[in-house]
Order: sequence, then structure tokens, then C-alpha cells
Amino acid sequence: MKKIILLLSLFAALNGSGQSTDTLRPRSVITDATVFYSGAQISRSATIKLKPGKSLLIFDKLPYELNANSIQVGGLTNSKILSVKHQAEVPSSSVKGKEEKEIEATIKFHEENIRNIKTRLSVFDIEEKVLLDNSMLGSSETVKSVAEIKLAADFYRQRFNEIRLEKLKLSGDIETESNSLKELYIKLNRISSEKQKAQSKIMVLVESEKDVSSKLSLSYYIPSAGWTPFYDFRVRDISNPLSVVYNANVFQSSGEDWTNIKIKLSTSNPALSGEIPQLDAWYLGRTNYNQKPDEQNSNDGALKGRILDKTTKEPIPFVTITLESNNRQIAGTTSDFEGNYTIKPVASGRYDLKASFVGYKPVMVSNIVISSGKTSFNDIYLEETVINIESLEVADYKVPLISKDGTLVGRSEAPDRTGIVATRVGGVSTSKTHNYKPSREVVTNDLISNTLRTEIANLEYTIEIPYSVPSDGQDYAIRIKESAIPVDYIYHAIPKLSGDVFLTAELTNWNELNLLPGKAGIYYQGTFVGETQLNTDFSGDTLSISLGRDKSIFISREGDKEKFDKKIIGNNIREVAGWKITVKNNKSIPVKMLVQDQYPLSERKSVLIEQLGAPDAKVNSYNGKITWTLDLQAGEKKELNFSYSVKYPKYEDITLD
Repeated sequence: MKKIILLLSLFAALNGSGQSTDTLRPRSVITDATVFYSGAQISRSATIKLKPGKSLLIFDKLPYELNANSIQVGGLTNSKILSVKHQAEVPSSSVKGKEEKEIEATIKFHEENIRNIKTRLSVFDIEEKVLLDNSMLGSSETVKSVAEIKLAADFYRQRFNEIRLEKLKLSGDIETESNSLKELYIKLNRISSEKQKAQSKIMVLVESEKDVSSKLSLSYYIPSAGWTPFYDFRVRDISNPLSVVYNANVFQSSGEDWTNIKIKLSTSNPALSGEIPQLDAWYLGRTNYNQKPDEQNSNDGALKGRILDKTTKEPIPFVTITLESNNRQIAGTTSDFEGNYTIKPVASGRYDLKASFVGYKPVMVSNIVISSGKTSFNDIYLEETVINIESLEVADYKVPLISKDGTLVGRSEAPDRTGIVATRVGGVSTSKTHNYKPSREVVTNDLISNTLRTEIANLEYTIEIPYSVPSDGQDYAIRIKESAIPVDYIYHAIPKLSGDVFLTAELTNWNELNLLPGKAGIYYQGTFVGETQLNTDFSGDTLSISLGRDKSIFISREGDKEKFDKKIIGNNIREVAGWKITVKNNKSIPVKMLVQDQYPLSERKSVLIEQLGAPDAKVNSYNGKITWTLDLQAGEKKELNFSYSVKYPKYEDITLD
């Protein structure tokens, strides 16, 4: 009804002016996409040919969830845009097209063939039973001669063999017909899923004074897309710069594929409000209602799973999947050839998930919980049926489980398929700066043609080579650039806690590198050694990146027997402890190293601690940490020592380490 009223109002305005109107449905294609952390701005282009007068341009089959307030139309020359209207299109699957009717007729033909074959099989089953029940070999009324027995045996053997061969052939015919049915069901479901997509259209009323042939540009914002940065930190050896590869995982589930388009990656988030938040009065003892609205829903979740046959457990491709909230479609997709589906991004909340496929009972899973920043998993099992049952089988979604890392929730342990390459036509901390490398020049190699532009609170990468990103919610990797960065390689060791030595790369003036928070894979001498979360939300001048353990530096810690002593002095005990740390550089090049240990601390006046010395070390009087800064030459060995005494009452039970 709303659609009719809208069209009538448009035509009423036109008829009031006494002019006729051409209705055109120009074909538009996606040319560009500016992808934000959450959402994307889509740009389309269409060639328009107008005649003098007014024309109604209809752009249909657009994403259902596009933001109507973000629509922009331009580019037309020698013409005026009078109005722009947006309208949602609710799917109607009741009207069947010619192709659907032909496929359904073919399905009935194959189903009839299967019934006929099964009838023939049942006849052979009956004949087999009759032969067994009336076998003369089983009769005891008369005594058979050897010749008669041999003749009967030859007959039964030959006939049973013929029956079994015929049944085997008919079983093969049933399998062939069933495979044909499956292919037809998949083909029919592709058409059905396309019809069931909730879409929208944009109607543009234009007026031209003469014949016009021009390009029209159309843009709008959709929430069903996004990107996340990730990095590769690669170290050949500590005599070479740190190689940092900038990557982006781009994903979208808008309902239409992005094919050979230009992509711009932006760190801004247009979904966040630009208004200054307001403080409410805060009374102690009452609930504080002040919130941070910009931080809410800033990290959407995702939904993944597989669609499987309930009986065979085989994956079902091209299943129509929709995510709904309050009977309103939020997002949708179809399963791939392996039955996998992904819907991302999804705002946190509770949803209903529907799955339908021709030849199977449709299923609805209710009460699915999507948590911010987490991925929920839900596998769906469809039951095959010959009769088209309209009612939904409702399954209740259980409380999600949270994995150890707090990132995955759900009932299935389906793997997260990330890192797909898009088609193309240790921890982080701050520390003091160590000037170790003579050259501080950053060498950048743009792996693809791209433009980096920094705006107010916004970083953008313009990728000038076309890429393709399917509408399946999967992560598609785009490599942006690679930089060779001079760093200070520092080895760290705490032999009291670990017998291994850890290598770190310390980046000075790291804020000039335009690094964003994200995951980073660490590779040392060509081997993957782990993954870290790059946290750039601090103001230190040095970014320290852990590169894992290095076995080529030896370190040990043992008690110094010459210094250990224990005496009773009146009602007190005075105990002396000493430690010896040995470090050796087994590399062929010099290294810089930090070794840490600690003095004990006391919170009681009855326990007195005296630091007896830690040669060449710095001691932090606040926390008792002892730090040696070493420059070890190739093959060099050093010995570090420290000792202390503790005086405490005899009734105290104190263990020195």
C-alpha cells in the first residue's frame, strides 16, 4: 500500500503539470567503495539517456539496509534533479517465473521416474521371495535325483543372479535420478533465494530541456561491511631492519558482490554520533547515568556456521539464510559449496536465524545472542522432505559459550576462515629509547598503487588497483604496503622466571608510521613464532614488539655458595643470600641485552633487608628491581652478581630465593 501511495503521489505531481513522464530503469554498477571500520560508502555509476521533459529513474535491487539519509545523486549535465525517494522492497515468492516452472516440471518428471524404478524394484523383491518360498530344493515330499537337484540349482542360481543384477542397475538409476534432483533443487533454490532477498530501490525524478546523454553518480551508506588492520613483523636477523607489512581484512555481506572496484580504507566511523556528549548531574548514592555513547556498539560481532543435511551430515550449498530482529530482516546471505555461511558485521543483540532450501523443511533458530567484538557459531541441520511444508521448525538457541580468549562464542567449533586473498585485476609496551642502529631511515615499498591521506582524526588508504570482494562475510586480505624500519633489537632476560632470552624490536618515533591497533603475526628468520595484539593507544616515544625466544643467547642463575650464610643473633636470625648469573652470546655479531632480577622488600619493621651490592647494575629503590644493561660482543661471556641480607625474628618463617 505504501508503494502504491508513493507512486501515485509522484505521478499526481507530474500530471498536475500537464507533462508525460518517461520511466527508465538504467543499469548501474558499483565503481568505488569507501570501507570504514564499520560500514561502507558505496558509489555507483550509470549511463543515462534523457529526452526533453521529466523522467523517473528507478534503480532497483539495491541493498535492503542502505541508509536513506545518506543517498546522494549527481553528475547529470543539462538537467535538474527534482526529487529522490527511497523505498524498501519486501520479497514476494508467490509469483513463479517461467524458469522456475520449467525446473519444477523437470523435478516432477525425475520424481516420477524414481517412483517407477522403486515399483520395479519391489516387483523383483516379490519374485525373489516367491522363488525362495517355493524352492523345490526345500521340499521333503519326494526324493529328488542328483540330476533334478543340479537342474533346479542351475535355474535358481541363474534367476537369482539376473534379479540381483537388475536390482543393482535399478539402484544405480535411482542414484542418478537423485543426483539430478539435487542439482535441480540447487538451481531452483538459487532463483528462490534471489527472489527472497529483501532489497530496496531509489527513484530519482529528473527534468531535462533537451536530449541528454550523461553519467549519473549514486552513492549511499551500508552498515554490512568493514575492515580490520593486521600486520606481519618479519626479522631476517638483528643486523637487518624490521620489515612491517601493512594488511587489511575487508569483508561485506551487502547482498551484492563487489567486482573489480576501487577501494578506499578509512579509519573513521560514520555510524558514531558527531554530537558532543552531555554530562548529567551525578548524586552520590544514586545510579550514575552518564555513559560513553561513542564507545557503545563500536565493535560489532559476527555469526558463522554450516548448513548440513540432518541425515547424511553433508553440507548443503546455496541455502538462503536471513537474520531477523522483531520480524524485520537485518542481514542475509547464502551458504557456499561447503555449506559455510558468514554474516558480518552484526550489532550486539538477540536475533532469529532462518534457513530455507527447496526440498527441505525450513528452520528458524530463535534467541541467537550476538556479543560485541565476538563471533557466534551456529550450525543448522535441515531435514529433507518431498512435501513442501510451510511451517517452521523452531529450535531454541542455548546460552553461548565463551572460549578461553574471549573471542568466540556459540555451539559449534567451526574454524574461522580468514586471510583469503582478495581477487586483484608477543606483547606491546613502552620503554626508554635505545639508540643502537646508525641509520634511522624508513624505507617503504608500496606493494600496490595506493595513496595515503591523513585527515582530522582519520586515516585513509586509497587502493588504486581494482579488487573484488564477494558478499559472503568472509575476510579478504589486501596487502597495502611494506616498510623496512630501522629498530633497536634488545634482548631481555629474567633468569629468576625463565631460562630463555627474549628478543624485542623497539621502534622510536613509531607514531610517524601510521600504525593502527590490530593483530600482528611475528616471523623470525623465516619462521612463524607467534601472534601479538598491537596496541597503539599510549603516548610513549618507543613501541616495543616482542619477537619471541632466541636460543642462541645462553643464560643461567645459581646460588653463590660462598656468600650464603645464616646466623642466630639473640632473638633474631640474620641470613645472607647471593646469586650468580652467567650470560654468553653465542652469536657471530654483538648484541644489546637487559638482564633483570630483584631484591626482596619488607612491609614489617621486624624484618630488615640490607642490599649488599649488585655491581654494574641499576637498582630501583621503589620496587627492588635490579637491571644490567649489557653490550655483549660475539662469543663474549659475562658473570653478574648480587647479594643481600635479611634480619628477622626467630619465630618468623622466611624463605630466601
